[in-house]
Amino acid sequence: MKPAKPASATMDEQTFIPNTMRAIYYAAQPITEETLADGLEANNKLVFDTDFPTPKASTTQYLIKVQTAAFSHDELRLSRDLNPSQSMPQIPLHNFCGTVIGTPAEDHWNPNGPRFKVDDIVFGLASYSRDGAAADYIIATEDELAFKPKNITAAEAATIPLPALTAWQAIFTYGGIDPTRTGSWPDLRVLVTNSKGSQVGYQALQLLRAQGLFPDTRPWICAVCSCPDHEKFLRTEAQVDEVIVAPLPIEADFDLGATFREKGWSPVDIVIDCAGGDTFRQAHSPSVVKENGTVLTAVDSSPARELSIGNGRCKRGLLSRFIAVRPDGEALGKIGKLVEAHSVKGQIESIVDLVNGAELLAENAAGAAGGGEER
Repeated sequence: MKPAKPASATMDEQTFIPNTMRAIYYAAQPITEETLADGLEANNKLVFDTDFPTPKASTTQYLIKVQTAAFSHDELRLSRDLNPSQSMPQIPLHNFCGTVIGTPAEDHWNPNGPRFKVDDIVFGLASYSRDGAAADYIIATEDELAFKPKNITAAEAATIPLPALTAWQAIFTYGGIDPTRTGSWPDLRVLVTNSKGSQVGYQALQLLRAQGLFPDTRPWICAVCSCPDHEKFLRTEAQVDEVIVAPLPIEADFDLGATFREKGWSPVDIVIDCAGGDTFRQAHSPSVVKENGTVLTAVDSSPARELSIGNGRCKRGLLSRFIAVRPDGEALGKIGKLVEAHSVKGQIESIVDLVNGAELLAENAAGAAGGGEER
Protein backbone atom coordinates (compact mmCIF):
# COMPACT_ATOMS: atom_id res chain seq x y z
CA MET A 1 0.00 0.00 0.00
CA LYS A 2 1.35 3.40 -0.99
CA PRO A 3 0.86 6.69 0.87
CA ALA A 4 -2.18 8.73 -0.20
CA LYS A 5 -1.55 11.50 -2.71
CA PRO A 6 2.26 11.28 -2.51
CA ALA A 7 2.82 14.16 -4.94
CA SER A 8 0.98 16.71 -2.81
CA ALA A 9 0.78 15.26 0.67
CA THR A 10 4.33 14.20 1.34
CA MET A 11 7.67 15.87 1.03
CA ASP A 12 9.21 15.80 -2.41
CA GLU A 13 12.13 13.38 -2.47
CA GLN A 14 14.28 16.16 -3.96
CA THR A 15 13.52 18.60 -1.12
CA PHE A 16 16.71 19.25 0.77
CA ILE A 17 16.40 19.93 4.49
CA PRO A 18 19.70 21.05 6.01
CA ASN A 19 20.81 19.66 9.35
CA THR A 20 21.36 23.18 10.66
CA MET A 21 19.62 26.51 10.14
CA ARG A 22 19.71 30.17 11.03
CA ALA A 23 18.00 30.97 14.34
CA ILE A 24 17.74 33.56 17.07
CA TYR A 25 17.62 32.14 20.56
CA TYR A 26 17.99 33.06 24.20
CA ALA A 27 21.17 31.70 25.75
CA ALA A 28 21.72 31.62 29.50
CA GLN A 29 24.69 33.72 30.62
CA PRO A 30 26.86 33.22 33.70
CA ILE A 31 25.22 34.60 36.83
CA THR A 32 27.18 37.35 38.53
CA GLU A 33 26.39 39.56 41.49
CA GLU A 34 25.62 42.39 39.08
CA THR A 35 23.21 40.43 36.86
CA LEU A 36 21.64 38.71 39.86
CA ALA A 37 20.60 42.13 41.16
CA ASP A 38 18.95 42.88 37.82
CA GLY A 39 16.85 39.72 37.85
CA LEU A 40 16.68 36.61 35.67
CA GLU A 41 16.09 38.48 32.40
CA ALA A 42 19.54 40.03 32.64
CA ASN A 43 21.08 36.56 32.45
CA ASN A 44 19.47 35.76 29.08
CA LYS A 45 21.20 36.92 25.92
CA LEU A 46 19.78 36.92 22.41
CA VAL A 47 22.08 35.09 20.02
CA PHE A 48 21.93 34.85 16.23
CA ASP A 49 23.30 31.48 15.14
CA THR A 50 23.82 30.20 11.59
CA ASP A 51 24.44 26.64 12.78
CA PHE A 52 21.44 25.91 15.00
CA PRO A 53 20.05 22.34 14.70
CA THR A 54 17.05 22.11 12.36
CA PRO A 55 14.02 20.75 14.26
CA LYS A 56 12.96 17.18 13.55
CA ALA A 57 9.20 16.70 13.18
CA SER A 58 7.57 13.81 14.98
CA THR A 59 4.97 11.58 13.30
CA THR A 60 2.24 14.07 14.32
CA GLN A 61 3.99 17.30 13.31
CA TYR A 62 4.46 19.44 10.21
CA LEU A 63 7.77 20.96 9.20
CA ILE A 64 7.30 24.56 8.08
CA LYS A 65 9.74 26.77 6.17
CA VAL A 66 9.27 30.13 7.86
CA GLN A 67 8.50 33.08 5.59
CA THR A 68 7.80 35.58 8.36
CA ALA A 69 7.70 35.53 12.15
CA ALA A 70 6.11 38.41 14.03
CA PHE A 71 5.86 39.81 17.52
CA SER A 72 4.12 42.61 19.37
CA HIS A 73 5.40 44.65 22.31
CA ASP A 74 3.91 42.26 24.86
CA GLU A 75 4.78 38.84 23.45
CA LEU A 76 8.29 38.43 24.81
CA ARG A 77 7.20 39.50 28.29
CA LEU A 78 4.03 37.39 28.17
CA SER A 79 5.93 34.26 27.16
CA ARG A 80 6.75 33.73 30.84
CA ASP A 81 3.06 33.62 31.72
CA LEU A 82 2.18 31.54 28.67
CA ASN A 83 4.92 29.02 29.34
CA PRO A 84 7.15 29.85 32.33
CA SER A 85 8.90 26.47 32.27
CA GLN A 86 10.49 26.76 28.81
CA SER A 87 14.12 25.70 28.98
CA MET A 88 17.16 27.16 27.30
CA PRO A 89 18.02 27.62 24.50
CA GLN A 90 14.71 29.15 23.50
CA ILE A 91 13.79 30.44 20.04
CA PRO A 92 11.22 33.28 20.43
CA LEU A 93 8.32 34.38 18.23
CA HIS A 94 5.41 31.98 18.00
CA ASN A 95 3.35 33.96 15.43
CA PHE A 96 4.39 32.86 11.98
CA CYS A 97 3.54 32.34 8.34
CA GLY A 98 5.32 29.80 6.20
CA THR A 99 5.28 27.01 3.64
CA VAL A 100 4.63 23.37 4.47
CA ILE A 101 7.60 21.24 3.42
CA GLY A 102 6.97 18.15 5.55
CA THR A 103 3.71 16.52 6.70
CA PRO A 104 2.90 14.18 9.62
CA ALA A 105 3.95 10.64 8.80
CA GLU A 106 0.87 9.26 10.55
CA ASP A 107 -1.35 10.97 7.92
CA HIS A 108 0.39 9.63 4.84
CA TRP A 109 -1.74 6.50 4.81
CA ASN A 110 -5.06 8.24 5.31
CA PRO A 111 -7.36 8.26 2.24
CA ASN A 112 -7.25 12.05 2.00
CA GLY A 113 -3.72 12.51 3.29
CA PRO A 114 -2.90 15.27 5.79
CA ARG A 115 -5.06 18.38 5.99
CA PHE A 116 -2.22 20.66 4.90
CA LYS A 117 -0.19 19.53 1.89
CA VAL A 118 3.37 20.25 0.86
CA ASP A 119 3.65 23.79 -0.61
CA ASP A 120 0.50 24.98 1.21
CA ILE A 121 1.06 28.39 2.79
CA VAL A 122 -0.14 28.46 6.38
CA PHE A 123 -0.12 30.79 9.36
CA GLY A 124 -0.38 29.91 12.99
CA LEU A 125 0.43 30.24 16.65
CA ALA A 126 2.87 27.58 17.79
CA SER A 127 2.74 26.17 21.31
CA TYR A 128 4.92 28.00 23.81
CA SER A 129 6.12 24.62 25.05
CA ARG A 130 8.30 24.43 21.92
CA ASP A 131 10.75 26.72 20.18
CA GLY A 132 9.29 29.55 18.14
CA ALA A 133 9.68 30.82 14.60
CA ALA A 134 12.63 33.22 14.74
CA ALA A 135 14.43 30.71 12.55
CA ASP A 136 14.41 29.20 9.07
CA TYR A 137 12.20 26.27 10.13
CA ILE A 138 9.58 25.49 12.77
CA ILE A 139 7.56 22.41 13.67
CA ALA A 140 3.82 22.67 14.31
CA THR A 141 0.79 20.47 14.82
CA GLU A 142 -2.41 20.57 12.78
CA ASP A 143 -4.39 22.28 15.55
CA GLU A 144 -1.96 25.22 15.50
CA LEU A 145 -2.32 25.99 11.80
CA ALA A 146 -4.74 27.50 9.30
CA PHE A 147 -4.48 28.41 5.63
CA LYS A 148 -3.03 31.88 5.08
CA PRO A 149 -5.70 34.34 3.93
CA LYS A 150 -5.30 34.86 0.21
CA ASN A 151 -5.66 38.63 0.24
CA ILE A 152 -2.75 39.57 2.52
CA THR A 153 1.02 39.16 2.58
CA ALA A 154 2.91 36.65 4.69
CA ALA A 155 4.17 39.53 6.84
CA GLU A 156 0.66 40.74 7.66
CA ALA A 157 -0.57 37.18 8.21
CA ALA A 158 2.17 36.58 10.77
CA THR A 159 1.00 39.55 12.88
CA ILE A 160 -2.51 38.15 13.35
CA PRO A 161 -2.56 34.81 15.27
CA LEU A 162 -1.53 35.77 18.82
CA PRO A 163 -3.51 39.02 19.24
CA ALA A 164 -6.54 37.81 17.27
CA LEU A 165 -6.74 34.49 19.12
CA THR A 166 -6.31 36.30 22.44
CA ALA A 167 -9.22 38.59 21.57
CA TRP A 168 -11.27 35.66 20.19
CA GLN A 169 -10.82 33.61 23.34
CA ALA A 170 -11.59 36.63 25.52
CA ILE A 171 -14.95 37.12 23.82
CA PHE A 172 -16.00 33.58 22.96
CA THR A 173 -14.21 31.35 25.50
CA TYR A 174 -13.91 33.33 28.73
CA GLY A 175 -16.71 35.74 27.82
CA GLY A 176 -19.08 32.82 27.28
CA ILE A 177 -20.43 34.05 23.94
CA ASP A 178 -21.25 31.34 21.38
CA PRO A 179 -19.77 32.55 18.05
CA THR A 180 -22.46 30.61 16.15
CA ARG A 181 -25.31 32.20 18.14
CA THR A 182 -24.29 35.79 18.76
CA GLY A 183 -27.89 36.85 18.20
CA SER A 184 -28.64 35.40 21.64
CA TRP A 185 -26.82 38.41 23.14
CA PRO A 186 -28.63 41.38 21.53
CA ASP A 187 -27.56 43.77 24.30
CA LEU A 188 -23.92 42.73 24.66
CA ARG A 189 -21.80 45.51 26.15
CA VAL A 190 -17.98 45.45 26.06
CA LEU A 191 -15.23 47.71 27.41
CA VAL A 192 -11.78 47.55 25.78
CA THR A 193 -8.92 49.43 27.46
CA ASN A 194 -5.79 50.67 25.66
CA SER A 195 -7.76 49.82 22.56
CA LYS A 196 -5.56 51.68 20.06
CA GLY A 197 -2.19 51.02 21.70
CA SER A 198 -2.55 47.25 21.94
CA GLN A 199 -2.71 44.65 19.19
CA VAL A 200 -5.11 42.57 21.29
CA GLY A 201 -7.38 45.57 21.81
CA TYR A 202 -7.25 46.42 18.10
CA GLN A 203 -8.21 42.85 17.16
CA ALA A 204 -11.00 42.78 19.76
CA LEU A 205 -12.59 45.88 18.21
CA GLN A 206 -12.45 44.31 14.76
CA LEU A 207 -14.00 41.03 15.91
CA LEU A 208 -16.81 42.84 17.73
CA ARG A 209 -17.66 44.76 14.56
CA ALA A 210 -17.23 41.82 12.15
CA GLN A 211 -20.46 41.28 10.22
CA GLY A 212 -19.61 37.61 9.87
CA LEU A 213 -19.65 37.18 13.65
CA PHE A 214 -22.43 39.57 14.62
CA PRO A 215 -24.78 39.63 11.60
CA ASP A 216 -27.94 40.40 13.57
CA THR A 217 -26.67 42.36 16.57
CA ARG A 218 -24.34 45.26 17.24
CA PRO A 219 -22.44 45.07 20.55
CA TRP A 220 -22.10 48.33 22.46
CA ILE A 221 -18.39 49.12 22.69
CA CYS A 222 -16.63 51.60 24.93
CA ALA A 223 -12.97 52.06 24.01
CA VAL A 224 -10.36 53.54 26.33
CA CYS A 225 -7.39 55.16 24.61
CA SER A 226 -4.32 57.02 25.86
CA CYS A 227 -4.31 59.88 23.33
CA PRO A 228 -7.03 62.32 22.20
CA ASP A 229 -5.80 61.92 18.61
CA HIS A 230 -7.01 58.29 18.69
CA GLU A 231 -10.64 59.19 19.26
CA LYS A 232 -11.43 59.97 15.62
CA PHE A 233 -10.02 56.63 14.48
CA LEU A 234 -11.94 54.74 17.15
CA ARG A 235 -15.25 56.38 16.30
CA THR A 236 -14.95 56.34 12.50
CA GLU A 237 -12.76 53.35 11.64
CA ALA A 238 -13.38 51.05 14.61
CA GLN A 239 -16.98 52.27 14.93
CA VAL A 240 -17.04 52.21 18.72
CA ASP A 241 -19.96 53.81 20.57
CA GLU A 242 -18.09 55.68 23.29
CA VAL A 243 -14.49 56.74 23.94
CA ILE A 244 -12.64 57.50 27.17
CA VAL A 245 -9.27 59.23 26.95
CA ALA A 246 -6.97 58.16 29.79
CA PRO A 247 -3.21 58.63 29.29
CA LEU A 248 -1.03 55.76 30.49
CA PRO A 249 0.00 55.39 33.20
CA ILE A 250 -3.35 56.68 34.42
CA GLU A 251 -3.31 59.72 36.67
CA ALA A 252 -3.95 59.36 40.39
CA ASP A 253 -7.32 61.12 40.21
CA PHE A 254 -8.65 59.06 37.29
CA ASP A 255 -11.72 57.00 38.22
CA LEU A 256 -13.13 54.67 35.59
CA GLY A 257 -16.25 53.94 37.62
CA ALA A 258 -16.92 57.64 38.15
CA THR A 259 -16.63 58.22 34.39
CA PHE A 260 -19.29 55.57 33.73
CA ARG A 261 -21.59 57.13 36.35
CA GLU A 262 -21.10 60.68 35.04
CA LYS A 263 -21.86 59.58 31.49
CA GLY A 264 -24.90 57.58 32.58
CA TRP A 265 -23.57 54.40 30.97
CA SER A 266 -24.80 51.01 32.13
CA PRO A 267 -22.17 48.47 33.25
CA VAL A 268 -20.72 46.14 30.64
CA ASP A 269 -20.80 42.37 30.33
CA ILE A 270 -17.15 41.93 29.37
CA VAL A 271 -14.02 43.97 30.04
CA ILE A 272 -11.00 43.25 27.82
CA ASP A 273 -8.14 45.01 29.55
CA CYS A 274 -5.03 45.79 27.53
CA ALA A 275 -3.61 48.41 29.90
CA GLY A 276 -3.09 46.48 33.13
CA GLY A 277 -2.27 47.84 36.57
CA ASP A 278 -4.72 50.32 38.08
CA THR A 279 -6.89 50.31 34.96
CA PHE A 280 -7.50 46.57 35.37
CA ARG A 281 -8.28 46.99 39.07
CA GLN A 282 -10.70 49.88 38.46
CA ALA A 283 -12.49 47.83 35.81
CA HIS A 284 -13.94 45.68 38.61
CA SER A 285 -16.10 48.58 39.84
CA PRO A 286 -19.88 47.88 40.01
CA SER A 287 -20.31 50.97 37.86
CA VAL A 288 -18.12 49.45 35.14
CA VAL A 289 -18.99 45.73 34.98
CA LYS A 290 -22.19 43.86 35.78
CA GLU A 291 -22.55 41.37 38.60
CA ASN A 292 -21.33 37.95 37.37
CA GLY A 293 -19.61 39.74 34.50
CA THR A 294 -16.16 39.04 33.07
CA VAL A 295 -12.98 41.12 33.54
CA LEU A 296 -10.04 39.85 31.50
CA THR A 297 -6.52 41.16 31.13
CA ALA A 298 -4.07 40.50 28.31
CA VAL A 299 -1.25 42.31 30.08
CA ASP A 300 -0.14 40.61 33.29
CA SER A 301 -1.35 37.62 35.28
CA SER A 302 -0.32 38.98 38.69
CA PRO A 303 -3.21 41.43 39.34
CA ALA A 304 -5.75 38.81 38.26
CA ARG A 305 -4.32 36.33 40.77
CA GLU A 306 -4.39 38.95 43.51
CA LEU A 307 -8.09 39.71 42.99
CA SER A 308 -9.21 36.10 42.56
CA ILE A 309 -10.81 34.15 45.40
CA GLY A 310 -10.69 30.85 43.53
CA ASN A 311 -11.25 29.53 39.99
CA GLY A 312 -10.71 33.02 38.63
CA ARG A 313 -13.77 34.28 40.52
CA CYS A 314 -13.76 37.35 42.76
CA LYS A 315 -16.34 39.51 44.53
CA ARG A 316 -19.82 39.88 42.97
CA GLY A 317 -19.31 36.64 41.09
CA LEU A 318 -16.97 38.27 38.57
CA LEU A 319 -14.73 36.08 36.44
CA SER A 320 -11.41 37.90 36.70
CA ARG A 321 -8.37 36.41 35.04
CA PHE A 322 -5.44 36.67 32.69
CA ILE A 323 -6.13 35.51 29.12
CA ALA A 324 -3.75 32.56 28.71
CA VAL A 325 -4.04 32.28 24.95
CA ARG A 326 -3.75 28.82 23.45
CA PRO A 327 -3.19 27.76 19.84
CA ASP A 328 -6.47 27.06 18.04
CA GLY A 329 -6.28 26.25 14.35
CA GLU A 330 -10.07 26.00 13.98
CA ALA A 331 -10.65 29.49 15.39
CA LEU A 332 -7.72 30.84 13.40
CA GLY A 333 -9.30 29.44 10.24
CA LYS A 334 -12.47 31.41 11.02
CA ILE A 335 -10.38 34.51 11.65
CA GLY A 336 -8.71 33.92 8.29
CA LYS A 337 -12.13 33.99 6.62
CA LEU A 338 -12.85 37.30 8.34
CA VAL A 339 -9.57 38.63 6.94
CA GLU A 340 -10.64 37.61 3.43
CA ALA A 341 -13.97 39.35 4.08
CA HIS A 342 -12.03 42.53 4.98
CA SER A 343 -13.41 42.51 8.54
CA VAL A 344 -10.05 41.81 10.21
CA LYS A 345 -6.54 42.90 9.30
CA GLY A 346 -3.11 42.83 10.88
CA GLN A 347 -0.74 45.68 11.57
CA ILE A 348 2.89 45.88 10.46
CA GLU A 349 5.20 48.42 12.06
CA SER A 350 8.51 47.31 10.57
CA ILE A 351 10.10 44.38 8.74
CA VAL A 352 13.70 43.26 9.09
CA ASP A 353 15.68 40.28 7.89
CA LEU A 354 16.30 37.47 10.35
CA VAL A 355 19.98 38.45 10.44
CA ASN A 356 19.02 41.72 12.14
CA GLY A 357 16.20 40.25 14.22
CA ALA A 358 18.20 39.82 17.43
CA GLU A 359 18.81 43.56 17.61
CA LEU A 360 15.13 44.30 17.00
CA LEU A 361 14.01 41.84 19.66
CA ALA A 362 16.55 43.15 22.14
CA GLU A 363 15.05 46.61 21.71
CA ASN A 364 11.58 45.14 22.41
CA ALA A 365 10.15 47.01 19.45
CA ALA A 366 7.15 45.82 17.43
CA GLY A 367 8.01 44.37 14.07
CA ALA A 368 8.47 41.28 11.99
CA ALA A 369 11.56 39.15 11.42
CA GLY A 370 11.53 37.75 7.91
CA GLY A 371 13.14 34.39 7.30
CA GLY A 372 12.51 34.16 3.58
CA GLU A 373 10.57 35.32 0.57
CA GLU A 374 7.34 37.20 1.13
CA ARG A 375 4.28 36.00 -0.81
